[in-house]
Amino acid sequence: MFTSKCPGQDMRYWTAADIFEEKCPQCGEMIEFIKTDIRRRCSNCKTRLTNPRFDMGCAQWCSYAEQCLSSGAKEPNAKAIKFALEDELISRAGCFPDIVDQVKAVFEKAEEICAKEQLGLPPIIANIVALILKKLELIDSPVAYLQTIAKKLAMSPAAHTETIKLAEKLAANNLADRAGQTVNLLLEEIRVGRLA
Repeated sequence: MFTSKCPGQDMRYWTAADIFEEKCPQCGEMIEFIKTDIRRRCSNCKTRLTNPRFDMGCAQWCSYAEQCLSSGAKEPNAKAIKFALEDELISRAGCFPDIVDQVKAVFEKAEEICAKEQLGLPPIIANIVALILKKLELIDSPVAYLQTIAKKLAMSPAAHTETIKLAEKLAANNLADRAGQTVNLLLEEIRVGRLA
């Protein structure tokens, strides 16, 4: 029996724009991406780069996405945002490797909590990164920081709005909703310590 592949994921239906090159910001080497790559490693300097044009196409809205692409297809953009936030954290706070490792472990817990409680993962983990960078004195304002990196994170307009609203609530110490409580709970697991 002949089985066909979903046209949205079948490379036979892709255009030339779905495969592209980006310059490595570290060494200038050209790195080839396809639209479904979440991130790639530079062959020259080994820097990990997040795909600036990540696109799972129909998997973001199709009711058959989970059957077609596996259980991770329900929220493909959340994975890309998670990886982009890890890369952002490493680029800004790489001189604090213990903290970076703690945040990555907290991201795993955040995924579990968000799946269980049906919370949006990107706003929670984006706010965790912003608040950690603020504690490390690497940014001035979590709200302003999150407003500037929305494009870099490839957030949808709805996720971006939710992220900023959560950041504003956290700045006002308003922890009435479950998302704010989750961020606060997860932040307690990250030990920043004294800064020199």
